[in-house]
Amino acid sequence: MLKFRPISSALAALMIASVLSGCGGGNVEPTSAPVGNDSQTTTDPVAEAAAAVEEVAAAEAAKVAKTKAASEAKAAAAAKAAAAAAAASEVFRMPNLVGENLQLAQDKLQALGSYVLDQEDAAGLNRFQVNDSNWQVCEQTPAPGKTVPVETLVLLASVKLAEQCP
Repeated sequence: MLKFRPISSALAALMIASVLSGCGGGNVEPTSAPVGNDSQTTTDPVAEAAAAVEEVAAAEAAKVAKTKAASEAKAAAAAKAAAAAAAASEVFRMPNLVGENLQLAQDKLQALGSYVLDQEDAAGLNRFQVNDSNWQVCEQTPAPGKTVPVETLVLLASVKLAEQCP
């Protein structure tokens, strides 16, 4: 079974024009453009077909441009809506982390989307919290219950588990 592929209307018009240009025989139709030295005018089917092809191609190009512009406008609107939705959802309510294990407090914050974390020694001894699970949170900034953007720096002041918070 033969399968035919669709062709564009511009290509179809060009094919028809080329077929018609070979079928003219000796028939001459008057036009306004003189051919050669003869004062009689003739039609040029190829020129007419070319003009028709140009017209069809211009119409199709305009249609494509209009469709592309509409698609770009829809994409821009969708991107704007997505950005607004993302901005609205990029906040979290600060949990109360005082008394929590430092590692578990960090895990809770990260589960809420907060990854901008800093920690300090609440005893003022400038120790580094090498093993976070051996420390407990004494103070936190921002305060519990406050709604903050995920980009907010969260500071957790802690002491070792065996120590008392100041």
